[in-house]
Amino acid sequence: WRKLMQSDAAQREEPPRKKAAAAGGGEPQRLAQLLPASHVLLGVRVADREALFEQLSRSFEALCDVPAATVTAGLASREALGSTGLGRGLAVPHGHIEDIPQPEAIYVRLAEPIAFDAPDGQPVSDVVALLVPQWADSAHLHLLADVAQCFCDHEFREQLQRCATPEQVCRLFGSRAVLSDS
Repeated sequence: WRKLMQSDAAQREEPPRKKAAAAGGGEPQRLAQLLPASHVLLGVRVADREALFEQLSRSFEALCDVPAATVTAGLASREALGSTGLGRGLAVPHGHIEDIPQPEAIYVRLAEPIAFDAPDGQPVSDVVALLVPQWADSAHLHLLADVAQCFCDHEFREQLQRCATPEQVCRLFGSRAVLSDS
């Protein structure tokens, strides 16, 4: 049994990228950790969801060195399963991307809300886009939960709308992470 169990454990061993990421402290990354000011885009003008995905793809390519076509395919693949519009003006387009070493995020505040097939029928003005490594299911779920926790808080959403600069947005997400850790 011991040999069988050791063999089974060896087959399930995590890929080197995953081991390296897990060795970084074991705690799942928070959204605030993935949002430097350069990943906060305010006043973005797009006509529709397709144009938003094109903008996100270009931004992830420029900021994270992930090819735009890969980002577009990842976001479109998830969106084909159902809208990532959550309601209350929020969408969380996300996708698994094969060759990225760690999760990546971009926050976008649209200049004008766009239709997004959200369950409440409301247009979307806040977008948190997530890319996660193919192997990072747990990190993916933690990040989605983190986003949901932030945006379920009415006061957080109001404060976010008052943020005039990317730095203010980053401070707000950072303060939210500190509060939820305590």
